[in-house]
Amino acid sequence: MASRPPLPWFPRAGQGCRVCCESAAAHVDHCRGTGRVPGVLCFNCNSAIGKLGDAPGTLRRAISYLEGNPWKPTLESPGVCRLPS
Repeated sequence: MASRPPLPWFPRAGQGCRVCCESAAAHVDHCRGTGRVPGVLCFNCNSAIGKLGDAPGTLRRAISYLEGNPWKPTLESPGVCRLPS
């Protein structure tokens, strides 16, 4: 029986999570809309990304918060704010 080449997103021996690079990668991350598999993550990183709604903008604001950069929306009119880019 011929061996198949490894899938590009599957971790090789000794590789960990593609986000934290520390924990064992055991959870196949996937896009619910397209089914695309960007990689294999540890439980904590997979859960964190999911809890942030798989939204890059939300993750960027979380990073800014952790780095100590305050999120300051611009007030456009009463009750309407423009998000920072």
